[in-house]
Amino acid sequence: MTEYSEPELVIPALKFMRDNANGVTTTQLIDHLMDVLQPTGHDMQILEGRKDTYFSQKVRNLKSHNTFEKHNWARYRKLGKRGVWTITPDGVQHLESIEIVVDDGRPEDIVSSLTNQGFSSATIEKEAQQDYSGVIIEEGSVDKRTITQRNRSNKLREIAINEFKKQHNGSLFCVACGFDFLKTYGEIGKDFIEIHHLQPMHLMDIEGEQATIEEALENLKTVCSNCHRMIHRVKEKMLSIEEVQELLNKNA
Repeated sequence: MTEYSEPELVIPALKFMRDNANGVTTTQLIDHLMDVLQPTGHDMQILEGRKDTYFSQKVRNLKSHNTFEKHNWARYRKLGKRGVWTITPDGVQHLESIEIVVDDGRPEDIVSSLTNQGFSSATIEKEAQQDYSGVIIEEGSVDKRTITQRNRSNKLREIAINEFKKQHNGSLFCVACGFDFLKTYGEIGKDFIEIHHLQPMHLMDIEGEQATIEEALENLKTVCSNCHRMIHRVKEKMLSIEEVQELLNKNA
């Protein structure tokens, strides 16, 4: 199933506005995002007592939550009986600054990623000045798309690794099976690990999630490639770390 959080709609919405300089209505925006993103599952359920689906409500929330206007990315104005969105120069610049995450897993711009995840401006400024490098991570569901709007942050990944190593005397290993890439592969395996989200992004509510760095880190676990694949082996039921450990002990 393909489901989206509200922040994931920002970039494709801005791109649609940029491609339609005369402005787009909310209805046009909903129809376009439906066509481009192809939401399924919970997103397509009708809200009780409403005509909107969870997905269309997320699109409407972009206005009610002032998502575009508080960043000055787009403006909403009345045009006759209709209201239309038009992108601003700041919105165009924001699009140009972002490196969209595509299927090969390349990360988007760090500042934009942290902004979309709800981190405070002070935290973003502080983290943007640090020298962090990337590491493999999967945020949200394992569904692959032509253009993936999952918010990935190289900085958050590296922060997670650094915090884990501080808590384990410099060691970095899989919390499920104990595998240590450095011990097994030597220097080439140093600081190599995958980061697992205990709560996938596609399970978050329609308003998305806002978190501090500390809260975000509580949702991350270091795992090896094998355990990570087993956790997500069955899409309908993601295994917990404890369940993976039970399977390993049972079949040892």
